[in-house]
Amino acid sequence: MPVRKPARISAVLALLSLSAAQLGWGAGGIERPEDESWQIEQRQRWFEESRGLREVADAHRMRQFAVDDLRLQVQRSAARHAASGESWSEVGPSSMTMVGWTMGKVAGRINAITPHPTDEDTVYIGSAAGGVWKTTNAGSSWVPLFDQVGTLPIGAVAIESAAPGNVWVGTGDKNGGGCAGYFGLGVYHSSDGGSTWTARNGAGATAMPLSIVNAVALHPTDPNVLLVGGAGSCSASGTLSGAGVFRSADRGATWTRVLSNNVEDIVFVPGTSTVFAGLIGVGVSKSTDGGVTWTPVNNGLAVTGTRMRLAISPSNPQVMYVLMGTRVARTLDGGGLWTTMSTNACEGQCTYNQALAVHPTQPDTVLIGTIRPARSVNGGASFTPLTTTWGTSQKVHQDIHVVRYSSTDGNRFWVGGDGGIWRTDNGSTTWSNMNANLNITQFYDIAVHPADANIVFGGAQDNGSSGRRTLLQWELTLASGDGFMNAIDGTNPSIVLQTSYPQGGLPAIYRSTAFGSLGSFNRIPTTGLSGSFSFLTPMAVAGDRLFVTSSTLFRTTTLGNSWTAISPALGSPATVISPEVRGMMMPTYVGTSGGRIWAAADAAAPSPLFTDVTGNYAGGRVSDIAMDPQDSQRVYVTFGGFGAAQLYRSTTGGTAWSAVGAGLPNVPANAVAVDPLNGNRVFVGTDVGVYESTDGGDSFTAFSTGLPLGIVVSDLEIDQSPHVLTAGTYSRGAWRVALAGPAINQPPTADFTVVADSGYQASFTDGSIDNDGTVVSRTWDFGDGTPTSNAVNPSHVYATFGSYTITLTVVDDDAATGNYSRTIRFRAPAIPLTNGVAVTGQSAAEGDELVYSLAVPVGATNLVFSTTGPAGEDADLSVIFEDETVCESAGATANETCTIPAPAAGVYTAIVLAYSALSNQSIVGSYTVEDTLFRSGFEQ
Repeated sequence: MPVRKPARISAVLALLSLSAAQLGWGAGGIERPEDESWQIEQRQRWFEESRGLREVADAHRMRQFAVDDLRLQVQRSAARHAASGESWSEVGPSSMTMVGWTMGKVAGRINAITPHPTDEDTVYIGSAAGGVWKTTNAGSSWVPLFDQVGTLPIGAVAIESAAPGNVWVGTGDKNGGGCAGYFGLGVYHSSDGGSTWTARNGAGATAMPLSIVNAVALHPTDPNVLLVGGAGSCSASGTLSGAGVFRSADRGATWTRVLSNNVEDIVFVPGTSTVFAGLIGVGVSKSTDGGVTWTPVNNGLAVTGTRMRLAISPSNPQVMYVLMGTRVARTLDGGGLWTTMSTNACEGQCTYNQALAVHPTQPDTVLIGTIRPARSVNGGASFTPLTTTWGTSQKVHQDIHVVRYSSTDGNRFWVGGDGGIWRTDNGSTTWSNMNANLNITQFYDIAVHPADANIVFGGAQDNGSSGRRTLLQWELTLASGDGFMNAIDGTNPSIVLQTSYPQGGLPAIYRSTAFGSLGSFNRIPTTGLSGSFSFLTPMAVAGDRLFVTSSTLFRTTTLGNSWTAISPALGSPATVISPEVRGMMMPTYVGTSGGRIWAAADAAAPSPLFTDVTGNYAGGRVSDIAMDPQDSQRVYVTFGGFGAAQLYRSTTGGTAWSAVGAGLPNVPANAVAVDPLNGNRVFVGTDVGVYESTDGGDSFTAFSTGLPLGIVVSDLEIDQSPHVLTAGTYSRGAWRVALAGPAINQPPTADFTVVADSGYQASFTDGSIDNDGTVVSRTWDFGDGTPTSNAVNPSHVYATFGSYTITLTVVDDDAATGNYSRTIRFRAPAIPLTNGVAVTGQSAAEGDELVYSLAVPVGATNLVFSTTGPAGEDADLSVIFEDETVCESAGATANETCTIPAPAAGVYTAIVLAYSALSNQSIVGSYTVEDTLFRSGFEQ
């Protein structure tokens, strides 16, 4: 979800209003970088560097060996873990709600969409890191099909038309970047619609070696023949190499390389042995013998860029299109001659989001996907976007990776991108959100409430930050592109911290004082911060102290607005901070990207003394640190790479380190946690799953029963009471396991939803749960000074517009309590505008809204709303008609304009968001109405 400033426009939920500041964009906003590709590049670079993927030979083979071994261990331990109750279960997100955003629920990134050839309510998708999923009811619900294969990034899905139970999948993620695609394990086949899978990669000299498979093409008339193509694999030199197209004539038992170039699309001419391949950086090649021999067909094709998408017209196979970055080319004679049709077809990020498809019966109608989906009806000469730009009125999440037409209905097509999958049945007039229960979220980091394991926050690739209390479906908390780190104040859990993309070389840190609810986040000032920060800026909370680190460690309080440096220069950007409250002290360790470790006995002291305790640690870049719950001198460090030990232990606070962790796989270890009830029980999260030690880290066995096989575990958090271990994964959301231990009553988790109407009436629905008992009573404080209510699902009428904080307190059958607060806001009545007459002298506090209405008559044209204000102030403008945002304007000043050339008759609402304090704002709404009386007289 790359960030665009139009996202600052306020979200609308019925008549509740959430301003951009409330949504978490905060004062000053999240500015759009000049080149949004920077964010994607940094993300890919972080992934590779944090694992040393450019420095290791054959990483994917080591990972495959680890997966195979893990599969056997899980099979042996499953019964034991089930008997003890220590099996993992899903926490979500089972998609994520976007509150008032038109596009609805979002999931993670999708690379492939393949409908069943005769039942288009049955669809398979391939996600970037969450495996293959299948729906049989047009997206109302999904079933994961790939959880026990051992790899979860998917590049391609193909179905045999004559035998639709046969499904072929190519693994690996081309958008992961370079060797970040090392997860892929080649090609898999299912003969039962995805229930079971078999690797079909051959062996020895006839093996298919690709770990990043972008395309799988099935011969239309010979089921034994298939072609696959992709970007190669991480070679013995630690680089991505070996790209090509491979052919099998025996259903994947043996393979032959037939082309030696990276390819994204391989397309057969229906019913024939003629096939085309789009070779990135080279051009299009054609085969008439099912892929045995190939001939270039590039006459007139100006090959450019690092991407090439190829699509063929189903109704006229002589017509094909190529999308290369910003350029679209077409051939009308099967590749004999190509003509450049457009040179500005990409809206941005042209090396990241590229997709292409041709209408089933109209060869001149073509879909592309870049930032938005767009359609051409003139053979690619021009394109019309099918959704609005980034903002609450978007009908489809941006950053498109796949567009797919129905084979029989040109009005139906699917779009998949960074936020999941949508379908239209009327050519894009309306869209169906199909994300339902898709859990394909890539979490960088999670935070768990210290006393309530139901409450979890996470920062995800592409989809900002989110949180959950009682449901598998999470809610957006901070709309920020990628969401990163999360933390909860242990002394006051209503304070939640989240981070996102660094800006101007400094981290972007946001704070909520309302339990992390949507609309309650504001950006924390960076006053005092300096140095070289990691892309994924480390942040941690201990007690009420908040820490972030560059190449220097900084501290403030969780309510603070300025930072103090408390460490010497660390030598390189830090990668992890691990402070903990231990009595009156706060022992703290810091690990760096350069492989150094620093420690202080009390990071809460006025002037902490940090000492370099790297000693004989030889692991390199530190991925995580955890202390023994009783002895802060006993500390564990994980290494996020290959070759060396994955776990190191010191019993002397770092003066000496020992490589431990026998039994851990030779893959990156990303997280470590120590059981607070048993210091000898240590858990390590790796790039394939979770492992457990019961002897203080000396030896490990698999602790992954219930987890998808080969899941990338990015974070581990452990609570003492309740005794729960929670994992954040970079592929399938969050998971948890209740650990064995003494039975202690767990307090209930308070939760509720609210719906409001135009009469200032709000209806509340209790969603509270008690994991080990029942909720026996509720108390509602409506936030307006009126008496509380003990109803289960009360309604309440407020006296006037404004913001109100509602608090629900619940009590369980053991007298334990839980509470939760969230804020609702009723808009002020709209100020009516008169056509062409400015309303001046308007003022508003930062974050507030000014609301206006204008009645537009039948026949009016050129409806324009314009705001003006003093220099240095900033106001954003949105226009709503019939509960839908029809225009948004979000520049960097107080001067905004929205134009609707052909407005429908009715009342339009203009909302001016005070992105800074406004002192002398003005607004005018105008439209043109033809003077029919004068015209008639003149014509007579």
